[in-house]
Amino acid sequence: MCIPLALYKSDLENPLNILLTNGRFPVSLDLARQLKLLGHHVFVLDPMHYHVCKFSASVTKSFQVPPPRVDRRGFINATLSAVQEAKIHLIVGMHEELYYLAESKEPEITSRLIAPEWTVLLRLHNKWEFSKLLEEAGLDRPRAWLCRNMEDAKKLDRRLDLALKPVFGRASNNVYHLKPDEEGLAEDLNINEEEEYIAQEWLYGDRFCCYAVIREGRVDAFGVYPVEDTIDGSSCVYFRSISHPRILNYVQRLATFLPHQSLPYQASFDIIETPATSTSPSRLVAIECNPRATSGIHLFSGTPNLAHALTIPPSPSALSPSSSPSPSTSLSKRSLSKLGKHHTKTDLTNLTYPIIPTPNTKRQLAPGMMMWKKSERGAKAWLQHMKRLMGSKDVIFNKRDLWPSLMQPFLLTSYYEICREQKRKLPDMFQWELCWVSERPCLVQCFGMKR
Repeated sequence: MCIPLALYKSDLENPLNILLTNGRFPVSLDLARQLKLLGHHVFVLDPMHYHVCKFSASVTKSFQVPPPRVDRRGFINATLSAVQEAKIHLIVGMHEELYYLAESKEPEITSRLIAPEWTVLLRLHNKWEFSKLLEEAGLDRPRAWLCRNMEDAKKLDRRLDLALKPVFGRASNNVYHLKPDEEGLAEDLNINEEEEYIAQEWLYGDRFCCYAVIREGRVDAFGVYPVEDTIDGSSCVYFRSISHPRILNYVQRLATFLPHQSLPYQASFDIIETPATSTSPSRLVAIECNPRATSGIHLFSGTPNLAHALTIPPSPSALSPSSSPSPSTSLSKRSLSKLGKHHTKTDLTNLTYPIIPTPNTKRQLAPGMMMWKKSERGAKAWLQHMKRLMGSKDVIFNKRDLWPSLMQPFLLTSYYEICREQKRKLPDMFQWELCWVSERPCLVQCFGMKR
């Protein structure tokens, strides 16, 4: 049975210095607060001079760095400088800038980075490789076909209901719904060896998102929420924790199959559970994986529970029989020894893993919730939305850390000025310079012999 960790006052004797790889997203602010609640010192990197974490009392210092998409080497060098200056013990990847750091092969970075080994990280991030990984692990998955060029896309069986999307896509960007018996492809579709696509069986059912912290082949922290309120059909702005043992078992089986390592890493999954019919049972499948921080972190908001899972290895007595660790090799003895010195005095012998959020925890991104359009739904859905809006806590607002909320008008003005300079829309501008761009030699080296 999974029991959430009880709240307790931090009493770390020697807190860790932890570096978050960006400070602009609400999830970065939330995690900074959680880590601070446990007693750690939090630092952030960001190409922006002004961002939400810069004004938080939970952040010790913010380092402005070159954008990784524009200047890879400059970003890596600036990260190294921050690690040395702040005497960083752990680096937590918040968005795709994580991939630039994992790819760098800089020991001072990779020995502190909460991430899988580079090839495993790429397999989880690449939608085609992730689909193959699920098959190897014996887990259910949507049927899928790799499209290396437009000719491959034209050869797809158009009698099927398909989703066509980039193997390194994110959110719902460039996702095409190929409906049965419709002919032709979108005019703006461009598939080539630099940007391959995956055609995936389009499944209908209940949608869920889950977030996990994985260590030594087991799930140490786990949260799951249904996809309810979104602003574009895929980007959630409302998060309600639920218990779903079937999803937890699915993720645990994958964690056991993946290479084991002593440092933890984050993994988030988009899940669909299809309804049972008279001719077929219900299916539960993972559509894709994000091996980094995602909004599932909000389910642990206001507690040190997730921070505990990320920074303190569990004692043997804390592990339930179903999640007992398997033999593993140390990824970084240096980093692991650092972690071993930072246990709290709190009695942890009665804890049971994985750590889960309090059931029915509700959080929202208030600006996103207010962007929800009534015209897109019926009156009943609007009433449900208003109930959620009024009955859940905002992620950014915190009465003990008010400046991030008070500075929202200033930040929004700053963001729109950047949009004007870059000639980009706000959602694109906000993540463009952080997004990882795959390079062909890297992909051939990692996947060329596996296809």
